[in-house]
Amino acid sequence: MKLIFATGIFPPDIGGPATYVKRLAQELHGRGFDIRVITYSGAKDREYDFPVIRVSRKWPAGIRHFVYFLKLLRSAGNCNVIYAQNVTSAGLPALLAAKLLRKRLVLKIVGDAAWEQNKGYLRAVQEAVARFAGGIIVPSLYLKKRVMGWRVPGDKIVVIYNAPEPREDSRLLDISKSEAKQKLGLSGNIILSVGRFAPWKGFAELISVMPDLLKENPAFYLVIVGDGGEKNNLEFKIKNLELTNSVKLTGTVPHSQMPLYFKAADVFVLNSGYEGLSHVILEAMQHGVPIIASAEGGNPELIENNVNGLLVEYKNQEQLKGAISKLWQDKNLQEKFIRNSKEKLKDFSWENLVEKTLQILKR
Repeated sequence: MKLIFATGIFPPDIGGPATYVKRLAQELHGRGFDIRVITYSGAKDREYDFPVIRVSRKWPAGIRHFVYFLKLLRSAGNCNVIYAQNVTSAGLPALLAAKLLRKRLVLKIVGDAAWEQNKGYLRAVQEAVARFAGGIIVPSLYLKKRVMGWRVPGDKIVVIYNAPEPREDSRLLDISKSEAKQKLGLSGNIILSVGRFAPWKGFAELISVMPDLLKENPAFYLVIVGDGGEKNNLEFKIKNLELTNSVKLTGTVPHSQMPLYFKAADVFVLNSGYEGLSHVILEAMQHGVPIIASAEGGNPELIENNVNGLLVEYKNQEQLKGAISKLWQDKNLQEKFIRNSKEKLKDFSWENLVEKTLQILKR
């Protein structure tokens, strides 16, 4: 079977879709599939056992999308399936190529780009691409319902849950919590959060509850891993609340270093108003960090309240503050959540993801 992955990002880019495509492409290549990848990326990280076709992001928007389409058209002529990883920058060129070449198009949809970017024209694009695709994979029931709202038949959409990366770096996994903190230059009781600095990620509210939490426990230290457009606003809030010694914005961190942050964390918090299915929650579960999450998007599909974590209302600062205080003080509850999260992770295995994905690609 000949398969081409059409993706927006690929290593050395950082992010869930980049990691997913690399890992799945390597897996299928090892099983004898003829694999190619096309991506928007100007830099190479290393050589792969399959062709990786890169379109530089230095080209202006529109031109680079057209170049991407032409390269995809040239590369997909003898493939069986085009597997596109989003419905806009990769999905639209993939749809056009699939129609011209009479190839089957399968989409993976991990979010609502039109909502995230607040661009009306993207809604028309993503709805059209989704309706014309031969099959759609989403990582949560929440996203299936959302895509069905685009007038896409439900029987075209298959839920395949994501899986965390294998824990391969024993050098980072075998160190103690105190050693991890020392390597990162951190101290105290670490509250960890991770994500793109977007308004709906709820980092502002998380920072806002820190003054009250510090009254209960002066050793609390909030670490937010990520970067993005809200960075200046968050930095201003930290300074305005006089929290420069208690809150750290790390900027972008290589994925290979994330085990250190999870190892150092005492509590993980995801206070987001919108999540398809949070890969970072899966990673926190995998690394044994007790979790607090907003009851939004796909989060309740991962966290069952008071079973393997705590769910709070998005932007409800009193609930958020109370949950952090409760979890920090109750070691038995922490151990219960960690134990039950390990059990929950059995539903999110890489083997299950691969087999179910192959069922869709081979149809």
